[in-house]
Amino acid sequence: LQQMTASRTVLATPLLRQAEAIGAIVVRRQEVRPFTEKQITLLKTFADQAVIAIENVRLFREIQERNAELREALEHQTATAEVLGIISRSPTEVQPVLDAIVKSAAKVCGIDDVVLRLRDGNTMVPRAHFGSIPLGPVISIDEPQVRWVREHGTLHVPDVRAQNDFPTLGAGSGSRTILLVPLRQQGDHIGSLNARRTEVRPFTPAQIKLLETFADQAVIAIENVRLFQELKESLEQQTATSEILGVIASSPTDIQPVLDVIAENAGRLCEATDVLIHRVDGQMLPIAASVGRFAATYPPGEIFPMVRGSVVGRAVVDGKTIHVHDLAAESDEEFPVAKEFQRRYGHRTVLATPLIREGVALGAIWMRRTEVRPFSERQIKLLETFGNQAVIAIENVRLFKELQERNTELREALEHQTATSEVLGIISRSPTDVQPVLDAIVKSAARVCGIDDVVLRLREGSALIPRAHFGSIPVGHVRAMDEPQIRWIREHGTLHVPDVLAQNDFPTMGSATGSRTFVLVPLRQQGELIGILGARRLEVRPFTSAQIKLLETFADQAVIAIENVRLFQELKESLEQQTATSEILGVIASSPTDIQPVLDTIAESAARVCSANDASIRLVEGSMLRLAAHHGPIPMLAVEELPIDRQSVAGRAFIERQRIHITDLLSITATEFPRTRDTTEQEGNRTVLIVPLMREDIPIGTIMIRRTEVRPFTDKQIKLLETFASQAVIAIENVRLFQELQQRTHELVRSVGELKALGEVSQAVSSTLDLETVL
Repeated sequence: LQQMTASRTVLATPLLRQAEAIGAIVVRRQEVRPFTEKQITLLKTFADQAVIAIENVRLFREIQERNAELREALEHQTATAEVLGIISRSPTEVQPVLDAIVKSAAKVCGIDDVVLRLRDGNTMVPRAHFGSIPLGPVISIDEPQVRWVREHGTLHVPDVRAQNDFPTLGAGSGSRTILLVPLRQQGDHIGSLNARRTEVRPFTPAQIKLLETFADQAVIAIENVRLFQELKESLEQQTATSEILGVIASSPTDIQPVLDVIAENAGRLCEATDVLIHRVDGQMLPIAASVGRFAATYPPGEIFPMVRGSVVGRAVVDGKTIHVHDLAAESDEEFPVAKEFQRRYGHRTVLATPLIREGVALGAIWMRRTEVRPFSERQIKLLETFGNQAVIAIENVRLFKELQERNTELREALEHQTATSEVLGIISRSPTDVQPVLDAIVKSAARVCGIDDVVLRLREGSALIPRAHFGSIPVGHVRAMDEPQIRWIREHGTLHVPDVLAQNDFPTMGSATGSRTFVLVPLRQQGELIGILGARRLEVRPFTSAQIKLLETFADQAVIAIENVRLFQELKESLEQQTATSEILGVIASSPTDIQPVLDTIAESAARVCSANDASIRLVEGSMLRLAAHHGPIPMLAVEELPIDRQSVAGRAFIERQRIHITDLLSITATEFPRTRDTTEQEGNRTVLIVPLMREDIPIGTIMIRRTEVRPFTDKQIKLLETFASQAVIAIENVRLFQELQQRTHELVRSVGELKALGEVSQAVSSTLDLETVL
C-alpha cells in the first residue's frame, strides 16, 4: 500500500453497526506526521455519522419498498372489491363481470393483454378480452397447454421461446411471457384466464395470486348467474304449474281454459314464436288452442291430417317427442307436409310432444321458432311436463263427466272393479311387452350409478342390435359378434375397462365416442350370450364393485323380462294353435258330408295363426289342381284350376311330395318356376310356403300360405302348416268314408227289401196250391 500510494502515516477506523463492521474510513499523510488523539476521536465521530447516514438510507429504501407493496396490495384489494361489487350488481348477467376482470387484471398487474376463455364443447371460446394482441384462432381443449392447465393448474411461462413443451403457445401473437390460470367449477375445467406480455417480464407471485383470485371470481359470477337463472326458471315453472293447476281445479268440466293457459305458458317459458295444441279426432288433428303470430292463421277448430309427413303428426303416430333443429334443412321426403308449411310460413326450429294417456295419444303440443335456434333439453322437458298436465286436465274432465253420468253404475260395479283391480295387479307384475322393461333398466342404471350413457344390445344373428339407450353419447354402429371385447365377454363374463387409453387389448373400444371408462355386462339365457348391457363414462372414473354388481343385476332382470315375454308369446301361440285346431275339429264333426266348411276354416286358421296375408287349398282333379278354398286379400290369378307340372310352385310341391319354402319369389329365375314367376308381380306376393296334402303317401292336394313382404316363415309356422295339411287330409278322408258308409247302408236296405219279398213269395208257395194266390 505504501509503495502504491506513497503514504507514510495512515489512520483507519471501522464503520460499526450493532457491533458489526460494515466498512471503514481511512486517512493518509505522505509525510511522517502521526495523528493526534483529538484527530483520532474526530475520525471515529465521522465513522459514527457515516453509519447513521448509511442506516438512514437503508431504512428509507425499506420504507419505500413497503409502501410500494402496500400500494400494490391496496390496488389488488381495490380491483378485487370492484369485481365483487360488479358481481353483486349483476346477479343475472355474467358479461359485465368478465369484462371488468380482464380490464382490472391488465391495469393492476401491468399486463399488455388479458383474455378470458370459457369451454364450449371441445373448444375454448373467448368471452372477454382487454388489450391489443390479436386473439388468434379458436383453441382446442386438446392443445398441450390446455391439457396441462386442466390437469395441474396455473401455468407460468416466463419466456415462450425458452421452452419446447408448448409449441403453439403464443404463436402468431408475439407474446413472450404468458400466464394461464384455470377456471374450475366443482372440479371441472370450464375455462381459463390468460395473461400475455410482449416482452420477457415474468409475473410476480403476488400477480399470479391476484389473477387466480380473478379466476375464482369469474367462476363465482358464472355460478351465481347459473343459480339465479335456475331459480328464476324454477319459480317461473312453479308459477306456471300453479296457474295451470288452479285453472284445472276451477274448470272440472271445461278443458278449453286449461289448454289456453298451457299454450300461453309453454310459449312464454320455452321462448317459442307460436304454440298449437291439437286433439286427436279419428285420423285428424284439429287445433284445440293456439298462441302467437301463427295463431291468427290457424285458430282453434282448424284441422290437420294425422300423418307422419308433419312434425305434429309424427309425434302423435310415433308416440314420442319430435325435435327438428332446422326444418328448412330437412328433405321433402322426410317431412313433405311440414316442408310445405315451412316454405309458406317460415318455420325453422320445430318441437312437438304427444299427449299420451295409458299408451294412447290424445293429441300433441306443437311449437316453432322462425330462426334456427334449437330448444334446450330443459325446454323440451318442460314442454313434456306441460303435455302431462294437459293429459291430466283432459283426463280430469273426462272422469268428471263420466262420474256425473255413472254414479249409479259405479255403485253397482264396485265389486266388479275390485276384482278387476286385483287381476290388473297380477298382470302388471307379469308384463307382456319387454321394451318398457329395457327402457326402465337403462334409465335406472344411468341414474343410480351416475353413468353418462347406458345402451342395451340384443343379439340378432351375428350382430348386436341396440334395443334401449339412455344418454347423450351416440349409440354408434351395430356391433359384430367377432369383435375382441364381445368374444372376451362371451368367454369370461363382465368386462370392466377403467381407461380405454391405458389398454391395447380392445383397440376399437370408445374410439368413435370419446368414452374413457367402460363396463360391459353379458346377458345370458341358458348359458348362451343373447345381449350386452354397456355403461360408458366420458372421463376416467372406474366403476365400483357395488355398481358393477348392480349392473349385473339389471342384466339378469332384462333376461328375465325377455324370457317372460318369450314364454308368454309361446303360450299365446300355443293357445291360438289349440283354438284353431279345436275350431277345425268342431267343423269336421259338424260337417260329416260336406268338406267345404272344413277347408274354409283351415284356410282362415292357417293364414291367421301363421301370420300370413292369405292361404289357399287346392285338391287334385284329374290332371289339374282345383282351387277348393281361399282366405285373404291377395288375388288368385290362376283361380280355378292349375296344371300339375313343375312350372308352378304348387305343382312341383305336389309332384315331389315335399314342402317348398321360397323366401322371395322375385329372386327366383323365370325358368325355375315360370308359371309362378309370371303372376308374382301382379299378385304382389313375395314369400310363399306350400305343403302337399298326403294320404297314404299319395298326394291329393296342396295348402299354400303367402306374404306380400319378404319375411320367411319360422320353423314353428312351417310345422303348424303341416299340421293343418294333416287335418285337411283327415277331413277329406272322413267325408269320403262317411259317403261310402251311406252308400253301403243304402245297398243293405235295398237287399233287405228284396229278401223280404222273396220270403213272402216262398210262404205263399208253401201254404197254398192256388196258382192265382201265388201269382
